[in-house]
Amino acid sequence: MLVRPARPQEAPALAALAVRSKAHWGYSREFIERFAAGMGLTSEVVATNDVQVGERDGEPRGFYTLLHRGRLVVLDDLWLEPAEIGHGSGRLLFEHAAARALRSGAAVLEWEAEPYAVGFYTRMGGDTVRWTGSALGRRLPVMRLQLT
Repeated sequence: MLVRPARPQEAPALAALAVRSKAHWGYSREFIERFAAGMGLTSEVVATNDVQVGERDGEPRGFYTLLHRGRLVVLDDLWLEPAEIGHGSGRLLFEHAAARALRSGAAVLEWEAEPYAVGFYTRMGGDTVRWTGSALGRRLPVMRLQLT
């Protein structure tokens, strides 16, 4: 998998990829529709943030977004095509994101975890540090990886 910067015109396709990824976990149609409506990944967001795409054979297969806040970097997105889940692509993108955050001067990488992905993030070295409410009416674990 090649990791490269996202292009602003890819925003609709990446948002659709995120929706397919979320739907992989068996959520209700109503929940997925609410998730899709709140996705907010626009061409402007891609153009003004650190969005990286993992592609295979020229096709986006996953992506992540980093929000740089000095010594703290927030992993705002990490989504995979459902066929990529469980085949090492998530590890590749997560490790790429952590290395990118470290190179930017961050000491900590932090994210709100999809509950079904907590085991994955724990295997990546993340620890749950607190809980937060989400716009979809759930409590989500906030996880952290110490980079330095």
